[in-house]
Amino acid sequence: MEELLKLHASRYPLMQSTDAVKLIYQNEFGVGHLISDRSLFMERLRREADVIREIRDIPLTESIGNGLIRVMLNSPKSSLISLEGLAAACIKTAEQHRGCLDCFLIKIEELEAVCKKGIFQFSENDLTVYLQRYRSEGYPPVSHSSLYREAYHPAYRVIREELLSEVIQFSPKTSR
Repeated sequence: MEELLKLHASRYPLMQSTDAVKLIYQNEFGVGHLISDRSLFMERLRREADVIREIRDIPLTESIGNGLIRVMLNSPKSSLISLEGLAAACIKTAEQHRGCLDCFLIKIEELEAVCKKGIFQFSENDLTVYLQRYRSEGYPPVSHSSLYREAYHPAYRVIREELLSEVIQFSPKTSR
């Protein structure tokens, strides 16, 4: 977890407490909280893919640990993605990857320890204040901070890394 947090802190130096918690949340629980209606999930994915703009130097995937990756919709290589395959991989991931609260809380403790090393833009106090509120809310899924969204334009879906071959198509997609 420490290496993953350091990697993301260096890749996304403007990340805030909520962004670090989101990374850990996705690492532990995957994406099940996002898929309540499969057809609506696919519709939202298509709408997002239709308006997304490519950002140079964005890789097609990035690891978030625990066997999971983010598939970047705004990567220049996103033309290799089958949206139907990506939606199916997200659904499989949600079915296969559950996570547990105790494991998540251990990872949050690791985040607190890493934060003491000063690798993030946010301070240890910022994290403490954020986590107090987050705990009182019952550890819900969180969104990226507005600063993170403005700086990095995140556009991705989380899947199990082993499912990537089901997402890649060999000819450029026409369904966008």
